[in-house]
Amino acid sequence: MDSDDDWLRIGEVARRSGLTLRTLRHYDDLGLLVPSARTGGDYRLYAPDDLRRLLDIQHLKSLGLSLDEIAAALDDPAFDARAVLERHIGLVEERLAAERELLARLRSLTDAAGSGWSDVLGVVALTERLRHPEPWVRLRAALEAPDDAPLAELFDRLRDEPEPGVRETLTWAIVRQGPDALAPALALLDDPDAGVRFQMAHLLSKLADPGAVPALACRLSDADASVRAKAAFALGQIGGPDALVALVGALGSDDPLLADAVVSALDRIGSDAVAPLVAALTSGQPMVREQAAEALGFLGDPSATDALLAAAKDPETGVRFAALVALGAVGTDAGRAAASGLVDDPDRRTRTLARRLAAS
Repeated sequence: MDSDDDWLRIGEVARRSGLTLRTLRHYDDLGLLVPSARTGGDYRLYAPDDLRRLLDIQHLKSLGLSLDEIAAALDDPAFDARAVLERHIGLVEERLAAERELLARLRSLTDAAGSGWSDVLGVVALTERLRHPEPWVRLRAALEAPDDAPLAELFDRLRDEPEPGVRETLTWAIVRQGPDALAPALALLDDPDAGVRFQMAHLLSKLADPGAVPALACRLSDADASVRAKAAFALGQIGGPDALVALVGALGSDDPLLADAVVSALDRIGSDAVAPLVAALTSGQPMVREQAAEALGFLGDPSATDALLAAAKDPETGVRFAALVALGAVGTDAGRAAASGLVDDPDRRTRTLARRLAAS
């Protein structure tokens, strides 16, 4: 150094950096920032290079690196900066998620806060019980949840709840709140987790709000088979013209789980489904005709007899068999006559059933 002015004692470094003397001594003890010289009285003297290193230390510390990581970053040529940064990104994301969860809880308490702290504390007590490690405590909390319990908290718990019994009780606690539950349920119906989408379709089936029909209709083509089937079930529970159109439009699926759910849902809708199902018997797709005939069999409506008689002559084996089953369920003389015409059908199942119906 050319001049005594280039050296700084520890007190001046502390003043300029905003660090305490204790921190600087600690850095020295760790070997992280060792002053380049000492006075005869053993006072630490810092050179400009020491100050530049101190600045580097503070910059790295602002990124959340530990002192050990900072030492390695500055002194180890093999230090993997990318790996360390990615690890710290993960830690920051975890902290942000925790902060977002806290923020959501605080927002969910604002309605209760309008009534006073006693109500706020009651809601906090409920949420703590809903998060309890013991399932029976969570179950009882869900059973005792008031009709004005924070929906955001109930949906959070429903989304993460591992126990089926507790999930079902939470579902009913949400359903009791009526139309207010529709919007958050629809939002979670698009969740990346198929289990959450399934649970929301289940909830919507109990809520039975016609406003859920368009979103549930979209879920009939969900990537997950169980979600598709549950969406069909929910549409059958809700009913109405739009649900009927969506379900008839889903006929013909080669997914047996969805096909069964659609047929069962159409059965729940009842006589309103007969006319569109009869129309579906003229579809160009054999699977549509087959499933339409099956659904008409469940409904057992005599007004579908003529259409089913025509379907009993269909060139497709599966359609003929389904139409014959349906005619057996309707139980008309015309059905028995149609069965007599199929006693020599090339398909063994159809032939066996026709002989049984013709003899009845």
